[in-house]
Order: sequence, then structure tokens, then C-alpha cells
Amino acid sequence: MDQKIKNMVVALDFSEYSKPILDYAVNIARRTRSGITALHIINRKAIDSVRRQFEMDHLEYFPYADYVAREKKRCASKLETLIKDCGADDINFNVFIDEGVPSVEILKFLKKENTDFLVIGQKGRSDLPDFLTGGVCEKVFRHSPVPVLSLRLPKQ
Repeated sequence: MDQKIKNMVVALDFSEYSKPILDYAVNIARRTRSGITALHIINRKAIDSVRRQFEMDHLEYFPYADYVAREKKRCASKLETLIKDCGADDINFNVFIDEGVPSVEILKFLKKENTDFLVIGQKGRSDLPDFLTGGVCEKVFRHSPVPVLSLRLPKQ
């Protein structure tokens, strides 16, 4: 079985682990001459929390579409900065940002796009010490249609 990595996805959540995970993926991409899609999913729970707070404070309808559009733009800027900071001018990068339940949207993306490898952090923003893997990572790992490299990084 000769499987070559051509199109790698790196799932990033802007936690403290995002830069080291992206750096690791860039090293793999250089060795395999693959492209990278930097993927970020805006968590619907976070959007719902902002919506509830907004509606309590303003007693009016939350501009969901406008908020998500602004968040996507903000996240695109953060991804571009992460990519620039890892000095990977030699790597073909794509950026994809969506919103929803992170594990569900990552799996949808992997099934829909021409992807053959995923790099994801073992823990995300919650960094709960009692769990070996984060909820998103575990769900993606169990159901991914492509090989997954789950990175365990030392505590910072």
C-alpha cells in the first residue's frame, strides 16, 4: 500500500498548542511535499453564548450572520498570522473557516474534501488535566476517514 500525503489538514483552535502543531505539520509537509489546509471551526456553543449575552443586554435580535462573518474574518487574520509566523513560504497553504460543532464540521470537511491526512492537537482550549484527549480530538480520531496524527505537546 503506497499512500503518499498530498493534501494535509491541520485543525487549529487558537489554543497555546496551535503554533507548535502547525510547525510540526509544516515539517511533515516539507518532507512529503504536500499542501496544507489550515482548518478552524468557530464553535457554535461560543456563538450561542455571545447571542444570549447580547440579547440580555440589548433586548433585541442578535445579528447572527453579521457576527459570524466578522468572526470568520477575525479568524482568517489569526490563521494568516500563524502561517506567516511559522515561516512556511515554501508550502502551499489553504485556509478554511466554518462554524458549527467542531468535531462534526472537521469530519464533514475530511469526507467532503480531497484530504488524505489530518494533524490535530490532543488538547484544545479547555486543557482539562483529567482527560488524555480532548473531546473534539477523540471524536475526530474515532470517526476520521483518513489517518490522524494527534500531537501530545509538553505543558507550556
